[in-house]
Amino acid sequence: MKKSITKTKQFLIPILVLVITSIVVISVINTYLNIGMFQTHMEKEIIKYKKEYLQKQQNKIYQKVYLVDNSIKFQITLVENKLKKELKERIETALNIANYVYKSHKGKYTKKELRKKVASYLDAIRFNDNRGYYFSVEEKTNIIVGHAMKKFLNKDMTNVLDPKGLNMIDAYHKALEKEKIAFVKVHFNKPSDITKEYPKIVAITKFEPLDLIIGTGEYLDVKEEEIKNYVLNRFEKDKTINHNSYLFFLDLHNINGGDEFATMILNPNRPDLIGKKLSDSYKDKKGKEFRKEFLKNIREKGESYTKYWYKTPSMKKPKPKMSYFYLQKDWNWIITSGFYYDDLDKQIIKMEKSIHEYTTKTILDTLLWVFILSLIVIIIAIYVSVKIDKTIKKYADKLIINEKLMHQQSKMVSMGEMIGNIAHQWRQPLSVISTAATGMKMQKEFGALEDEHFNKMCDAIDDNAQYLSKTIDDFKNFIKGERVKSVFNIKDEIGSFLNLVEGSIKSHHINLILDMKNDINIDGYQNELTQCLINIFNNAKDVLKELEEENRLLFITTSQENDNLIIKFKDSGGGIPDDIISKIFDPYFTTKHKSQGTGLGLNMTYQLITEGMGGKISASTVTYTYNDKSYIGAEFIVTLPLS
Repeated sequence: MKKSITKTKQFLIPILVLVITSIVVISVINTYLNIGMFQTHMEKEIIKYKKEYLQKQQNKIYQKVYLVDNSIKFQITLVENKLKKELKERIETALNIANYVYKSHKGKYTKKELRKKVASYLDAIRFNDNRGYYFSVEEKTNIIVGHAMKKFLNKDMTNVLDPKGLNMIDAYHKALEKEKIAFVKVHFNKPSDITKEYPKIVAITKFEPLDLIIGTGEYLDVKEEEIKNYVLNRFEKDKTINHNSYLFFLDLHNINGGDEFATMILNPNRPDLIGKKLSDSYKDKKGKEFRKEFLKNIREKGESYTKYWYKTPSMKKPKPKMSYFYLQKDWNWIITSGFYYDDLDKQIIKMEKSIHEYTTKTILDTLLWVFILSLIVIIIAIYVSVKIDKTIKKYADKLIINEKLMHQQSKMVSMGEMIGNIAHQWRQPLSVISTAATGMKMQKEFGALEDEHFNKMCDAIDDNAQYLSKTIDDFKNFIKGERVKSVFNIKDEIGSFLNLVEGSIKSHHINLILDMKNDINIDGYQNELTQCLINIFNNAKDVLKELEEENRLLFITTSQENDNLIIKFKDSGGGIPDDIISKIFDPYFTTKHKSQGTGLGLNMTYQLITEGMGGKISASTVTYTYNDKSYIGAEFIVTLPLS
């Protein structure tokens, strides 16, 4: 008996060394990886901060420009709506005059003469300081029959374009297809200045009896100047502009005609530039002709984000800045907002300094904690190993009968495998505990430990500690060897059995398929049933590990038939040859090498089930289909009375 105990000690020592070595290696690797992850994390944080800062600042300057553009469009809309209302009233007056003339002279003149009559009445009317007048166009021929400027009389308007390339008569016809009184924005001469075209809103309508298009309009330049002055005055006093941000307006000339140049019309930070033409050949500190760049983008896309270096009179040296240039097409203004990179550079320097200050301290602190935690884990491993050793000693004295000795010999083989499984299973939970504790320490050092993450890590440590404890309890219950009859749940029993062999399942990549159809309680010998299940599992495992991983299947099912519990084990190992199937429950029969098997496992299982528990066990070769694929394997069926 003492010799047996000595062998047990010798068996536990290499297992304990393996566990301790695994813990130390995992801890060292984890420490190295965490330090690398920390440095990588900080580098990513800097990159992320740069990206978020630039995106945030770009959004700010875009919103600022967008606000100006909307303000301009809103003011234009207000003026245009007011003008449209006035022009509509003028058109309605013209229709009343045309209708009066038509009814008064109908039948006295030809249709052509009546058109001229109506046109002459309308030509005599002036308004808006002589800027306002009526014009008349024959609808079918597009010939002007009435106009305040004589050079346009009798002119065919079919192919006449305004300075913006708009075919005015086509625009009139299209607009009148949708509205009885329609509005079109054009560029046209003033009666007082026939050498230059001005923006103008034209109101038009049809006088059906004479096929006439009657129109009038109002020039926008006077109102536009008022709006422009209002907008410039408003944003000149913008209080959101500070040392790191700016807003300025440029008046762009000849946007699509070549030889563009821009004049500064608003710059709260540089009033000395107001009215000055900006040279597009100017180069910044890096030799970049940024004005050519943004003018090109304005021409092609209507906007441009441009980075360049610039120096104001108040600066000692040029600084990098980002500007967003946007073309306000109604007025040909370039609205520009931007920011200097000062704040970003300061924050990056601060973050890099923080990395240098804390990296060394963190590495030393982390190594210290890893050492302490590794020591704690080693002590736990030693304590658990001692408990297992004591448990084995306590029950080794009961192995005094030959039959029990034979059974225990087989049990010790299974137990040796399970200790190896346990050693394998401990690595992951212990690694989780070490990683969680180390991670919390590092995050605490940098003030990044959030309550949610702290609670999550504590739960992980507790869960894995409970898992270790459960593994010890299952192992202790198994090796007790006490033949005590009790009522136990078969689902829980199979769960405990699977916990003991989990390491083998994972290490051999066995695909386990469970089918627990009924929650069944049985009055029997739990410890002996565990031994039987392990022996059947080991028999299947030894066959499956020789197959390709994707073909390693093991099915375990439980069911109740009348007053009996049915447990089935079915594998995909190719089945049992016909010439040996009758011998598999014989003592010392084995197909394995002497160094790998004793031939006692299935024999002991047969005796425990049939003689010890009054049940039955059978084995056969079966063919079945799983996931549309056909397999051949061995099937063991255990039948046990429920009471």
